[in-house]
Amino acid sequence: MNISRCDWPRALATQSKTQIAAVLNEIAAHWTITPVQLPQTGLAMLQLRDSAFNDPYFLGEIPLASAWITISTEDNQEYQGAAQLMDDDREKIEALAVCDAVLAHQLPGWLAIYQLVEIGMAELTTEQNLRNAMLALTRVDFALLNATEHDDD
Repeated sequence: MNISRCDWPRALATQSKTQIAAVLNEIAAHWTITPVQLPQTGLAMLQLRDSAFNDPYFLGEIPLASAWITISTEDNQEYQGAAQLMDDDREKIEALAVCDAVLAHQLPGWLAIYQLVEIGMAELTTEQNLRNAMLALTRVDFALLNATEHDDD
């Protein structure tokens, strides 16, 4: 399964923080992880454009967390990773940024994190299939409604 980098945080977010931390503690024990930019959590305004006049309007606020980190390995190599997620958990977003660096640069232990990504994507796919099935049950065929009106004449 080839999973796009933009889907990694979303897939990993389905896993518990303790599960992610356990994998990272095993592989990142001898690394130095420093923030390039301080991790941020808070609210962001979601802006959309009106379809008729193309005027901007704000739909509302969403929780947003972001982190950007650098990993320094034992051999003094540096690798960067970042993550953004609609969440407000600072620890989790920092862990996801570390996971991003490990996966993007295929650092030692990347396969263990990729397995978590695959598990997360399977969970997201199952959830989406369930939503699609529920949506299919609510569909209305208006052509059939029109046909019954003509039968009454």
